[in-house]
Amino acid sequence: MTPSRGNIRTRSGATLLICAALTTLVLTGCASTATVAPPTATPAVEATPMFASDEEALAAAEAAYRNYIDVSDQIARDGGLNVERLQPFVSVELYQQQVQEYADVVSKGLRAMGSSMFDSFTLESYDATKGEIRAYACLRTGDIQVLDSSSLDVTPINRNNNLPLQLVFTVSTDLDSRVSISRSDVWSGTNFC
Repeated sequence: MTPSRGNIRTRSGATLLICAALTTLVLTGCASTATVAPPTATPAVEATPMFASDEEALAAAEAAYRNYIDVSDQIARDGGLNVERLQPFVSVELYQQQVQEYADVVSKGLRAMGSSMFDSFTLESYDATKGEIRAYACLRTGDIQVLDSSSLDVTPINRNNNLPLQLVFTVSTDLDSRVSISRSDVWSGTNFC
């Protein structure tokens, strides 16, 4: 079953990783209340697509997400320090949210041990005109322990270790054609992981 867009809960990338990797005792506190602006019509622009096929777009999004997860996991292992390492991988708006969210991790003295993984990376859509890639993935966090400032394991017993995600990537129109993450939403429908 392919998920439809109506079944998502919005969470920013850092909040999602904090909830998954550094899960606080109150998981519901990580839900974002961000609003989504209604789509607006834009004039058609004749531009050369960044990717020759959907497969190329999917491969670029998957590579971008892999880099993002690797850096995010390292920041979690470092207790939320040096968040600026995420800048090349996320949109400006998402980065600003993550700075605030990782500051909360620092203030609570939490850090992670281990690494997350993802699989089932599937293309939802690639819109060359918008420079947008949408994909689904399963984030696996079962190998991550949450430690407090005394290095005691405070990983919640009831943590969901398999998170179904809907991801949105933006493709820059600069010469580098960088793919960055602009949204990461937890799927609220049937868990496809």
